[in-house]
Amino acid sequence: MTRIVVTGMGVMTSVGCNVEQFWSNLLSGVQGVKPIRSFPVVNHPYKLGCEIEDLHAYSGAMNPAWGRATRMFVTTVEDALHDAGIRLPSLSLAEIDRTGSEGNGQNSALETGPSADFGPSPRIGLCIGTTMGELEALEESTQKPSRGRLAGPNMIAEYVTEELQLSGPVWTLTNACAAGNFAIARAVEELVAGRADMMIAGGVDAMSWSAFTGFGSLRAMAPDVCRPFDAGRKGLLLGEGAGVVILETEEHAVRRGAVVRASLLGYGLGCDANHITQPDPEAEGAEHAMQRALAMAGLDKEQIGYVSAHGTGTLANDRMEAKALSRFFGPGIRTSSIKGHIGHTLGAASAIEAVACIKALESGVLPPNLNLREKDPLCNVEVIANEPLPYRAEYMLSNAYAFGGINSTIVLGRA
Repeated sequence: MTRIVVTGMGVMTSVGCNVEQFWSNLLSGVQGVKPIRSFPVVNHPYKLGCEIEDLHAYSGAMNPAWGRATRMFVTTVEDALHDAGIRLPSLSLAEIDRTGSEGNGQNSALETGPSADFGPSPRIGLCIGTTMGELEALEESTQKPSRGRLAGPNMIAEYVTEELQLSGPVWTLTNACAAGNFAIARAVEELVAGRADMMIAGGVDAMSWSAFTGFGSLRAMAPDVCRPFDAGRKGLLLGEGAGVVILETEEHAVRRGAVVRASLLGYGLGCDANHITQPDPEAEGAEHAMQRALAMAGLDKEQIGYVSAHGTGTLANDRMEAKALSRFFGPGIRTSSIKGHIGHTLGAASAIEAVACIKALESGVLPPNLNLREKDPLCNVEVIANEPLPYRAEYMLSNAYAFGGINSTIVLGRA
């Protein structure tokens, strides 16, 4: 089977707008919770979320037609491309030093170093997972004219494809809170089928009045902090952000002299259609997703050292996921959710969590689950509470679930 590897990654969250800052703050227990500023919440019962402060300081001068989600995603894509040693024409951040190197000032189709031998320019594709898409212009239009700006789930991909002059397949996947994992899986399929040489895969969602009000109407949000797996948890906090990985075949990565960060070994996707919002309490679909992912990876469950949990901090989701993990692995499986740090970033969540898993594989440290005071006795798993855990895992799972009974799992391995 074609081996798929990760050669670059980028991330933007409320606790860090580059990979190293994000990872350091995860291990330090930094929380991105703050009063909502993106829209008025004076008449809203909930006031807090995990927003990115001063986005313009990180994204620099960009196309004025772009909304907040596009700005976050383009910035994160460019960081991931830089991490992968790839330089494309017309990168909007070419003059901004965000990762410790100078802009390239080049106009070639691709530049990866003197030893690279590609022949024709590689076909680079794009897979974006999102829940709300580019919504800013639509929400603004309810208050004032939109000045010709466009909105919709597809607009982020259209803007990025045009900005980076991509020639490979382009997908937008709107599988709600599992969309990042679905985007990664779709990217793998494009590479295995030979329709692309490299794929940009990730997820993004910006803080929006629509999502904030929607989750509030479901009474699914906490008033203060997110406490995944805690007996006193009161719900999720909404966040915003983006996560991106650069995927390519191992053969292609070796040929261009890339540094491999991790292997993307398998995925399992499904939908049990149990309920429009509530997960299946029996957790059969979640368990099947893990089974399919391990089968594709050719691994036994005993080889998995850690599971990055979806862990929203809601009563139903945490119990469902814990049941699936305990039944599949046994109660000793190590797990944690980073949503106590960054909130629930919707379609970006599993892409950001994939980046966290890769850093955990590289560093031999597992990120903590914040705000855990007393574990729910019905969540029978080993939750890494409040402090990072030194542990060198060879393989990890990352789970993500969504409304409508959508279940997803990806498998990552050390480089």
